[in-house]
Amino acid sequence: MSVYRLAPIDIRGNDEKWAASNLKEAVWVEAADEMAARHLVESATLRMVDFKLGRPLIFSPWLDDVVTSCHRDLEAEAVPPGNLRTQAGKLVAIPAA
Repeated sequence: MSVYRLAPIDIRGNDEKWAASNLKEAVWVEAADEMAARHLVESATLRMVDFKLGRPLIFSPWLDDVVTSCHRDLEAEAVPPGNLRTQAGKLVAIPAA
């Protein structure tokens, strides 16, 4: 397992994807690979978004590599299992699958 850093690339006021996340700052998480890291952050930050007729479904920005970056961080300190660490230093629990 490696520590991954995920971060917003550009939070634009008109990008509706951010409505599906309760966190909009860089985070670190321990995961097997990039996709697993993205899914763990999605699980920990997911907010439900109302369905609106005619609007495409909104998915978590943490799954979108155009909106968020994700890479192994070899210099990051360890993150306790079952948690992610925010840029502010807060630990956020990842719900069990």
